[in-house]
Amino acid sequence: MRITIGNQDNNDDQLSSAIINAKDGDVIELLPGTYFSATDPFICTIRRNITIIGKSSNKNDIKIYCSITVGAKNILIFKNLAICYPSNKENTLAAFDGAEVYGDNISIDRQTSDDWDTIYGQNSFFSFKDSQILTGVKTKAIGLSLENSQLFADNSSFQLLFQKNSQTYLKNSTVSHRLELRQHSSLDFRNLTVDSSLVHTKNDLVVKSHSQINGQDLTFVNNSPQIRILESYFNVNNFQPEPEHIHFKFDDSSTVQVDGKRPKSEQK
Repeated sequence: MRITIGNQDNNDDQLSSAIINAKDGDVIELLPGTYFSATDPFICTIRRNITIIGKSSNKNDIKIYCSITVGAKNILIFKNLAICYPSNKENTLAAFDGAEVYGDNISIDRQTSDDWDTIYGQNSFFSFKDSQILTGVKTKAIGLSLENSQLFADNSSFQLLFQKNSQTYLKNSTVSHRLELRQHSSLDFRNLTVDSSLVHTKNDLVVKSHSQINGQDLTFVNNSPQIRILESYFNVNNFQPEPEHIHFKFDDSSTVQVDGKRPKSEQK
């Protein structure tokens, strides 16, 4: 069933009812406007396979104040909208146990005082295209935290991407604040930018505990980027700035290749 919301006085009630009572395959279309509020956000769990689409090519024309959890093995598709959670002690988006989340031209933010992750995924799959994952004004909070999960992203940006035993593919994308892989994680990329220029961080890129990175065209915005590699694999071609201006620190158990050569480590 296809439902259009936004042309009546009780838009919030209609949207909450449509989500709560959704059947598999339902499509919810939202006309431009704001749904729920910063003082009274909507908190829900998705238990069906549904699609929520904004009826505008400008994602900021449709804003939803909410926190959404995607239940086991359910599929949630977002398109052309912005989601923000303004309260503490909830993720803006969380997915568990085989859930799948697809975002096209969306923004997901979390404007709160605590440091909860904007998005948390456990045993789940995420796909983002032309999208933004934000952390409000906070620079130490995690925008996307993956645990035993998978991510595919194209032309998207993430404020602090953290992986634990997870697999990621990034294309034409940006990670700001910090990028960190731990516990058998992997990252394959093509044309990736890491931007920590606006934060104070010890390392721009961290690869630890039997994780691996493979890719081509890696750009650091920071003038003096720091890469830390411990017990892991790193094989990247084409850097900006040039590799000799990057501070590599890795241990003897790591395999590190930069443009086909092993760089000098600043750590004994």
